[in-house]
Amino acid sequence: MFEVRSEAHGRVLEAIEDIKSCCEVGDYYEEWSDIAASSIQAFLEDLSAEQLDDTCGAFREYITETAEENPNLANGIKEALSICLNEMLDYIGDVPKNDDEDYYSDYDRETADFVSEIKSALKNLLDLNI
Repeated sequence: MFEVRSEAHGRVLEAIEDIKSCCEVGDYYEEWSDIAASSIQAFLEDLSAEQLDDTCGAFREYITETAEENPNLANGIKEALSICLNEMLDYIGDVPKNDDEDYYSDYDRETADFVSEIKSALKNLLDLNI
């Protein structure tokens, strides 16, 4: 099963424990996934783009490994992470797209990279077939 092999895996396991403490994960996941998204958000705050990528990868591993024995939990975590990532995109808003190096400030470039990472994580998540 899922082992703690890195900081990202540790964040995922802590988020899952938090979700299980505040949600009745035995219920249909549609009933608790929005609450679980709030729990996940707390573990994604203040991460760099690289840390977000690692953590979302660890979430995908967890979902894949859990899907066979507990598809309801796996789908709930997948839905909650999807909600969380979409909310992050909504919060950040539009980032200007311009390849002119002089156009971007360092902040804009960092934000654009972060938005790109969120979109990539969301695509990878949605591509999971469980």
